[in-house]
Amino acid sequence: MQKGYFGKFGGRYVPEAVMNQLFSLECEVDLTESDRCFWDAYDHYMEAWAGGRTPLYLAENLSEQLGHKLYLKRGDANDAAFFGSAVGQLLLWKRIGYLKAVAETGCGLWGVAVARAAALMEMECVLYVTAEEETRQQAMIETMKLCGAKVITAGRDSVSEAITYWADHSRDTCMIMTGDWGPYPYTEAVASLQKLIGEEMKGQMEEQEGKLPGLLVAGARPENVLGGLFAPFFEENIQLYGAEPEGKGGVRETGIAGGMRTLAFQDGKGRISFTRSYHEPVPVLGPELASLMENGKICLETVSGQEAEAARALAARTEGICLSWYDACSLALAVKKGKQLDSQEYLTVFLNKGEDAQ
Repeated sequence: MQKGYFGKFGGRYVPEAVMNQLFSLECEVDLTESDRCFWDAYDHYMEAWAGGRTPLYLAENLSEQLGHKLYLKRGDANDAAFFGSAVGQLLLWKRIGYLKAVAETGCGLWGVAVARAAALMEMECVLYVTAEEETRQQAMIETMKLCGAKVITAGRDSVSEAITYWADHSRDTCMIMTGDWGPYPYTEAVASLQKLIGEEMKGQMEEQEGKLPGLLVAGARPENVLGGLFAPFFEENIQLYGAEPEGKGGVRETGIAGGMRTLAFQDGKGRISFTRSYHEPVPVLGPELASLMENGKICLETVSGQEAEAARALAARTEGICLSWYDACSLALAVKKGKQLDSQEYLTVFLNKGEDAQ
């Protein structure tokens, strides 16, 4: 694989002003791979601040209805998935010497995670948010400001405007990426953090069942970083699925956005926008996920609104668990695909916290 690329996807398509920053981050990522001091600091924050390991829960009532054992990895039980990515990136940048960060937030929980992590790291924080999200997420916007973040309403696309701010202030400001997208080496850095959750989940499955599941499903949202989450399972005989809601974006095509070459929904003129509603599919995939899909390592499938609503109601009625929209899509897909499993196999669904869970 060409360095910085996942097959034909990836690369660095950014202003020259931030290229040296990316080289510095690449060096830091390589150094910290075996740096126990970094991982001790990261583990401390994850355990003492974010809440540590999350349980792998056997949903007995759901299992009885489905005819298969169904486990839920309760990533929705604490802040680990969102906070882990934010604090891990900030730790890397602080080691390099940066004390100010900019990020975009298309999800209120992500913006809150970055703001809280920045406060913990004693770093300044600037967050770009779309006007729609600012209206919908007022309480979370106030929390971001309470943590000291400067919140700026984007005029068009919060991702593009955050990258522009980064380029204009690159002398003292670093960029924090939402999840599995961005110029190299962001995807590699964030995936290495998410891989820890995948390894934790794999160990729990082997401990509880003595074997791995026949099917593993997670929502195809940036914060889940499927390339990292599923990495411990790539060499295993497991069906790996990413679930997403149906949308009107058509077919994703190869294009350049967010500093990378990847698969994205485009308008008739080839323009790409990251803007979406939380009930719609992510318009731009991370480059690693795009490559894994093309190579058949991960299957990405859509779920109808009706199927997601039914799964959401089922989880609430049988287990008392209120799912976010993407997690409802994951459960719906698992229910559908689980019918194809052998009777002795079980399935696992990874849950993540969502701002729309009630």
